[in-house]
Amino acid sequence: MKFFKGILTCFSIIAAAALVFSSCSKKETTPTFTVKGNIANATDKSIGIYHIAEGGAKEIEKKKLDKSGNYEFNVTKPEHFDFYLMNVEGSGTIVFIADSTETITINSNAEDFIQGYTIDGNSENQRIKEIKVLRDALEEQVKAMASSTSPAIVKTEREIRTLVDEFKENLIKQYIIPAPGSASAYFALTLTLGEMPIFNPLTDKNDCRCFAAVATNFQREHPDTRHTKRITEIAEQGLKATRKPREVELEVEEREATITDMFDIELPKANGEKIALSSMTGKVILLDFTAYENTEMSSRNIKMRELYEKYSKRGFEIFQISFDRREHFWQQSAANLPWTCVRDANGRSIALYNVQALPTFFLINRKGEIIMRDTQIEDVEKEIEKLLKN
Repeated sequence: MKFFKGILTCFSIIAAAALVFSSCSKKETTPTFTVKGNIANATDKSIGIYHIAEGGAKEIEKKKLDKSGNYEFNVTKPEHFDFYLMNVEGSGTIVFIADSTETITINSNAEDFIQGYTIDGNSENQRIKEIKVLRDALEEQVKAMASSTSPAIVKTEREIRTLVDEFKENLIKQYIIPAPGSASAYFALTLTLGEMPIFNPLTDKNDCRCFAAVATNFQREHPDTRHTKRITEIAEQGLKATRKPREVELEVEEREATITDMFDIELPKANGEKIALSSMTGKVILLDFTAYENTEMSSRNIKMRELYEKYSKRGFEIFQISFDRREHFWQQSAANLPWTCVRDANGRSIALYNVQALPTFFLINRKGEIIMRDTQIEDVEKEIEKLLKN
């Protein structure tokens, strides 16, 4: 179909991203994890475990299910999280991940293996199942639309494009934005429809931003892994492919697309005027999520004022987002603060940055890259000094 012609050239790149994982040698001393469970209505059927490795899925072990449908595999434990397949003869294949978990239990029924399975041992596996079920449903819808005998081919292609775009938007909101450093976010970006990648960073700037956001988080949460290296390479290729010629010429427009590109925040100040976080690119930013109703805010803002007065003239800024329920209270509390104070009435930015508790802050460098969050910082002033020198 014409709809897919623009993304043929990048399929090998995206497919490779899904298949680059570490191979493990099978030595007796090598740590293992266990995959076990029960597959009902599958007596004497074959069940196999496969490792998604470079070049394709490699069989680890295959056996016959016993009369009760029970099975158990001992698999070499990966150094970092890795993707695996389980296949039941005549029933299909499911995807799951393993990391430091000792035991993964997968139960299902051969008659409804793909959608009916349950999995314990890693919370990410439930999210991967949900994503895969959504993708399969999308594929069925697209097949039905593509096989239509209607002469309105152009209309059908437009409807398919809309369907795919809605699917991607849902994945971004439900699975990538809340946890951009997760295996499920990585998995979502490697999905294909037939043989075509759903996310195409080489031709779609928004898709490129998704890859860049996940790459940024992987660099922080999964440093020095093949997964991180590969998704970073793809993000960089996408940046080069989607960047406008004018942006290449002008240094001021050459900043990388990172998490703050994709998850930019634009919120109103006390006077109602909206300001975007991205407007501060070029400065070292302390992005602060807070609520002035919090009892510790007075002492916390005193420390922030000291930092602001000491470093603001050197290019330091504070972008403070309040989640106070009472707007008037927030306006009064923010009135005398010298930095940028905004309020998020619906809490959307909490999901964007996966904020688990208030108060929380992130440090962002002059390029707009998130360097670290408060839980990773022992001496914030020392880190600010370091970033201002760079």
